[in-house]
Order: sequence, then structure tokens, then C-alpha cells
Amino acid sequence: MRKLKPQAYLNEFYPSSGMCTKTVINWIKLNKIDGEKTHTGRYLVLIDPKKQQGNVKNIVKMMKAKGM
Repeated sequence: MRKLKPQAYLNEFYPSSGMCTKTVINWIKLNKIDGEKTHTGRYLVLIDPKKQQGNVKNIVKMMKAKGM
């Protein structure tokens, strides 16, 4: 299991999307992607290589539904 900061997650999976880190944090809070809040109050995205493909497909569906 990999743990990425929201900006690193955007850089790796959505490099030119124009989304901000707050979007990723909102996805974590809404349980749309796996993540955790650290004891210092920061958020990390949890990347499971086995689930990775499914989460990316779901996010693309969410973006299309919002007209992005």
C-alpha cells in the first residue's frame, strides 16, 4: 500500500487536470477514494495496486458526470 499526499496524487494520476488538492481531500472525506487523516491533521491518499484501476475508473466517471 502506497501513501501519497494529495498534490503527489494529482501529479501522478491527473498531471494536467487543473484540479486542486482540496478536491482530493473532499474525495477522501466522501469516501470516493481511500485515504486517511494523519495525527497532524493532514490527508494522505492510500493507493492499493490491486484496487487502483477501479478507483481511477470511478473518478473518471465522477468527472464526466460533473462535466469536467
